[in-house]
Amino acid sequence: MAKRKLSNVTLGVIIGGIIGSALSYLLSMPFPKGPVKNLFFSALKVGFDTVHVNLGFFNFSLGLGINITLLTVIFIFITIYLLYKL
Repeated sequence: MAKRKLSNVTLGVIIGGIIGSALSYLLSMPFPKGPVKNLFFSALKVGFDTVHVNLGFFNFSLGLGINITLLTVIFIFITIYLLYKL
């Protein structure tokens, strides 16, 4: 039972994050500049910059970044709630 709950939360975060981010991007275009647009569509950037490692014969880059908006968080909670109800 606990495994199912964890998988629902993980799936809810992924699906809700994708839908929320896409809608946030699409809905931010027609909104005029102002406090409402800043509240719903300004992204909080979480992560770290790209790190480049060059060993001469082997090189790689590693970086991670996530942009979180209020609309993304709302859709994550809605998706998790719907997955628990189904």
